[in-house]
Amino acid sequence: MTGSRNGRLSVAIVFPVLPPALDGIGDHTAQLARALSPHADVRVITARAQPALDPIPGVEVDPAFGMERRREVAELVQAVEENEPDWLLLQFNQFSYGRWGLNPFLPRALQEVRRRCPRVRIAWFAHEDFVPPTSARFMVMRTWQRAQFRALGRASDLVLFTIAPWAERYRPWFPGATVTHLPVGSNVPDAGLPYEVARERLGIPSSTLVVGIFGTLGVPKPMQYLRQAAEAVVRERDAVVLYVGPHGLVLRAALPDVPLIDAGALPALAVSEHLAAMDIHLTPFIDGVSTRRGSFMAGLQHGVPTVTTLGVHSDDLLRRATGSAFAATAHGDAGAYAARAAALAGDPEARATMGSAARRLYDDEFAFDRGSARLMDMLSSFDAHELIA
Repeated sequence: MTGSRNGRLSVAIVFPVLPPALDGIGDHTAQLARALSPHADVRVITARAQPALDPIPGVEVDPAFGMERRREVAELVQAVEENEPDWLLLQFNQFSYGRWGLNPFLPRALQEVRRRCPRVRIAWFAHEDFVPPTSARFMVMRTWQRAQFRALGRASDLVLFTIAPWAERYRPWFPGATVTHLPVGSNVPDAGLPYEVARERLGIPSSTLVVGIFGTLGVPKPMQYLRQAAEAVVRERDAVVLYVGPHGLVLRAALPDVPLIDAGALPALAVSEHLAAMDIHLTPFIDGVSTRRGSFMAGLQHGVPTVTTLGVHSDDLLRRATGSAFAATAHGDAGAYAARAAALAGDPEARATMGSAARRLYDDEFAFDRGSARLMDMLSSFDAHELIA
């Protein structure tokens, strides 16, 4: 078992972007570091040349490498060597480390850490795999992204995936590593604003039903589903769509006959206050809801009855919770999705029951404190041959 000098594990988390930048994995990095800090000595190694960073209580932030050129990511090796942690945790999305998802210096950096710092264990947290072969351009990009993906996993002791289907699919790729699943939590802090107060602040009458949409639009959140569901609810109810995110103009063009409040992209606490005002939450995904979808997690966290879709990325845990903690239809039928949203909109008792179950599911399975405890168990019980996960 590894251990730091003061008896606590030391963990260095690597990601090039941190809040206040708008980046989901940057937010996840800050939240994970905060949640780990009561149990481990945590440092975040990030890129230089960022604006003033939001402080992370209990966590050292070390701007130690550049991102203007791809090769500058190798500077993180020196940061690790100068202050060796027990664990180096690399947060990963292909496009976060180089244009077109190309940075051959990143796997080389992990290999160099392994060579120079043999006592340091390496964990790789893959939030994406690689682009699908849906176009000639993507097929070219996919060649180097697959190679990088394989090289990073093979340089690691522990490989974490945000969804269970990826852990199963890619486990044979990394025979020298332990491969497991660790869901993401919501990047939105719960402001604890009561429903009635949130509605009053937004100037929405108590008789008006609020259909919430949160996050980016388009693939993987298909507009056709959002449009049909919003129109179905408005036909039956006195309702308004409340959108929180950067694509308000796109949504307004898609819903010309639907009352719309476009709140725009908001700071995290303001997002929480808007979620608190929602009666239902629409989160369809073309690959199905999964344990990596932050907008879905935010709805559960705030106890908002949510309507989503099931697909190839939906794991057993979420499938078991369907119908109790959230509503879902199989992806491929936008009409069925719209009908399910309209039915939930017209049933306040069902919404109340589902909202309570949603919050319980989030607290029990997906809250960052729960995820960080699982991660600490993995890191603490790791040895050269076995991980008790």
